[in-house]
Amino acid sequence: MNKVNKGKKEKDEGHVTLKDSASPPEFIDKDVMEEVKDGTSASKLLVIDDDADIRSLLTDLLEESDYKVDTASCGEEALQMIRVSTYDLVVTDLRMQGMQGMEVIREARKIDPGVDVIVMTGYASVDSAVESMKAGAVDYITKPLNTDQIRLVIKKNIERRNFQRLASEREFYKILSSIDGLTELYNYRYFHQHLQMELEREKRYGRPLSLVMLDIDNFRGYNNQYGHPVGDLVLKNLASILKNATRGCDVICRYGGEEFTVILPETDKEEAYIVCERIRHEVEKTNMHDGEGNSIGKICITIGLASFPIDADNKNELIEQADKALYQGKETGKNCTFLCGAKEKYSKVQE
Repeated sequence: MNKVNKGKKEKDEGHVTLKDSASPPEFIDKDVMEEVKDGTSASKLLVIDDDADIRSLLTDLLEESDYKVDTASCGEEALQMIRVSTYDLVVTDLRMQGMQGMEVIREARKIDPGVDVIVMTGYASVDSAVESMKAGAVDYITKPLNTDQIRLVIKKNIERRNFQRLASEREFYKILSSIDGLTELYNYRYFHQHLQMELEREKRYGRPLSLVMLDIDNFRGYNNQYGHPVGDLVLKNLASILKNATRGCDVICRYGGEEFTVILPETDKEEAYIVCERIRHEVEKTNMHDGEGNSIGKICITIGLASFPIDADNKNELIEQADKALYQGKETGKNCTFLCGAKEKYSKVQE
């Protein structure tokens, strides 16, 4: 029996097709797919088979596609190689002398949980395929080997793996681009995106939303007296206080410099006022320290508050109204909460 049937087109009725896991989604844009394909040639593969002819044949075939290929003649040798090298794909025979393919899959995934394994089997049945998948294989190739099938299965699985890696990296950098490096709060860019999204949601469901803008009073004096590194510690401590004084659904952002914002979903002005005062009092009573643990005293903040829909019906207007309230609070003595539309600090919302 020939070990390789070149160009064989017969359909194996017992073959399990893993279309969802082997192929990137069809909606991925062309630029992303080109980046995925560009990374396939650098992929490193390990071929495991106790038949030297099979190892040689697969090495030649895969190197023609510019893959980097290592080989092992048994499971024990392969596991040792996996311990010292990282492989994008491992291709192993199911039936070998010594350690069998199923055990190779399980042990390989213990060493490297992220490794993808494709099995080769001369028993092209649903049962053997299912058992391989249960053990952790991502796909399989039938014997007698078919060069077209080998190229297709390897290519699809390498592209899927590269797509997952690329998607993960892009998601990481997307998150990173939304975070302020000093305070680890959301940044100015994320604030505008999220506020717009929340406003659209509240409009759709007819619910209120409140926006808090706050600023550290006399912060420039802290920087001048203690230096910018201590000023940075003050900002980080304030960020921690804001996290502890707000709800999980509230979104805290560093707006810029010593100015912060808090988006309060489904919260009217009276409820938001209570939150503001809780934040202000927590800040007011907290002792700040320098990098060596020496006390530098306490800080105070001024807060401006505006609410949708009673103060504004769009994002820019809501920000403007909250900022105006903050400015009025600064003008009337600082260390206070000033409500949009109020004439004095600590004003109560009218029932």
